Amino acid sequence: MLGVPRVNAKTIRDLIEESSGEAVALVEWPGGRALEGSIAVDIAEDGMSASVTIIPPKKGAAAPTLSDVLEKLGNSGVVFGIDHECIRNMLARQTFGKPVPVAAGVEPVFGRAHRIVYHFNTNRGKPYLEMDFGRINLKELNFIENCRNEDLLAELVPPVSAVDGRKVTGETIAAATDSEIVQLSAGANTVLTPDRTKLYAECDGNVRMVKGQVTVESVIMVKNVNYETGNIRFAGSVVIEGSIADGFVVEAGGDIQVGSSVGKATLRAGANILLKTGINGNGEGILDCGGDLFAKYIESCAVFCRGNLFVEEAIMHSRVTAYKHCVLNGRRSEVIASDLVVGGSFWCKKLGNFNEAVTRLVIGVEPSLLTDYRETAANIERKQAEWDKIEHQIELIGKLIQDGRADERAQLAWAQLQGSLDELGLDIAKLRGRLPGLREQLRSSRSSIVVVEETMFKGAVVTFGTLEYRAPDNGIRKTILKAGEKEILESGFNYNERPVLVFDAPSSLDET
Repeated sequence: MLGVPRVNAKTIRDLIEESSGEAVALVEWPGGRALEGSIAVDIAEDGMSASVTIIPPKKGAAAPTLSDVLEKLGNSGVVFGIDHECIRNMLARQTFGKPVPVAAGVEPVFGRAHRIVYHFNTNRGKPYLEMDFGRINLKELNFIENCRNEDLLAELVPPVSAVDGRKVTGETIAAATDSEIVQLSAGANTVLTPDRTKLYAECDGNVRMVKGQVTVESVIMVKNVNYETGNIRFAGSVVIEGSIADGFVVEAGGDIQVGSSVGKATLRAGANILLKTGINGNGEGILDCGGDLFAKYIESCAVFCRGNLFVEEAIMHSRVTAYKHCVLNGRRSEVIASDLVVGGSFWCKKLGNFNEAVTRLVIGVEPSLLTDYRETAANIERKQAEWDKIEHQIELIGKLIQDGRADERAQLAWAQLQGSLDELGLDIAKLRGRLPGLREQLRSSRSSIVVVEETMFKGAVVTFGTLEYRAPDNGIRKTILKAGEKEILESGFNYNERPVLVFDAPSSLDET
C-alpha cells in the first residue's frame, strides 16, 4: 500500500543472527521521503532565543527524533543554550505544527561599582508619575516620612562584576561596566559608619533628599495654629493636623502639610505645600512655596509656586504664579475669575464660567520675565502720570510769571519743577527703551500647551507670550491650544489620544 520494496527473508534472518543492537536499514525506500515530517528553526532577531516547529510526518513515516532536532539546530547555527529536556517533552507529547522555544541565550550582567540602597521612599508625594491624570487623592499624600534616631537610612551594597552574555548562535555579548563612582554623603542630622558604607539618623525627624544628600530635619507637629501656638517659623517641616486660624503665619524651611481648612493665613515653605482640603483666603491668603503645591481648591488668595501646581477641584478669584505645570484633574477642574501665569503647560476641564467672568491665563513664559515686563510698564505709567502732573503745575506757574504776578518763590518752584520734569523724562525714556527687549523675551515656549477637556467660556483669555486667544461668544469645547510662529494653533481634545505632560524628576521635594 505504501510502496515499500519487499525484503528477502534470508536477509532478515542474517541480520538477526548478526544483531549488534544498532538500527540497520533493510531496504532503500525513496518514496518514503515524501511521508517524513520536517523541522523548521527560527532564531530571534537579537539572537537570544531559538524555536523549533515540527511539521508532523504523514501516516507510515516515523516522527523526528531528538538527534534529528539537534542536527537541524546545529545546521541552523544554534549551538548554545539548547534545552534538551524541552525537546524531549515536545517530541513525547507530539507538539507539532507550532513553534516551541528550545534554546535561550544568556544576557550580559552589567558591571557596576558600589551602589546606594535607600531605606526610605525617595520618590514620595509625586502622584503624577503613576496616575496619568487620574484623580489625585490628597488624603493619601504625605510629604513627611518620619524616622527614629539610629534608623538605617542608606547603605552601599557590594559592587557587581561584569559577566559577558552569549547568544544561542554562540556569539559573545560583551558586558558593559559602569565606571561611575558613588559614595554616601551625610546631610544634616545623619552620621556615617567609619567605613562609610552605612548612614544612620542622628535624631527623630523627617528624612528626605536635599541636593543629593540624605537629610533628617526636625518636624513640628501641632493640632492647630491659633492663639495658643502663635505664628510658626521653623527651619524644618511643619505638620498641622487641623486648621490655621485667620491672620496667622506659618513659615518652614521644608514642607508644610495642613490637614484641614486654611483661611486668611500666610504659608511660606522652602519645599512643598500640601493642603488636604484647600484655602479660602478672602482676598488676604498667601501661599508661597519653593517646590510643588497640592490643594483641593484655591479661592481668593495669592499663590506663588516655583514647582508644579496640582489642584483637585477649582481655582477661583485668585492670582496664581506657577513656574512649572498647573494641572486640575478632579471632578470639577475649573478656573473662574482668576489671573494665572504658568511657565509650563496648563490642564483643566473648564476655563471661565457661564457668567463670562474674566479669566486670564499667561502660558509658557518665565514668570520672572513677565513680572519684570509688567513692573516696567507699570513704572512707565506711574512716572508718566507724575510727569503730566508736574507739567500741569509748570504751566500754571508759567502763566503767573508771564502775567507778572509771580514772586521769587514761585520762580524758584518753577525751576525746581522743571528740573524734576527733566529727570522724569530721562527715567521714562530709559524705561521705554527697556520695554521692547523685555517684550521680545516674552515669546512663549513651543512645548507649552493649554488643554481644556470640556469648555472654555467667553471671557477667558489665553496669552502665549505676545499672542492672544479669546474664547468666542459661544465658547469653545474640547480644545488644545499651543503657540505657533505667528498665531495660536488650535486643535481638538480627544481623551483617548490625550497629550502627555513631562514632569521634571526629581522635583524640588528631593532637590530643595
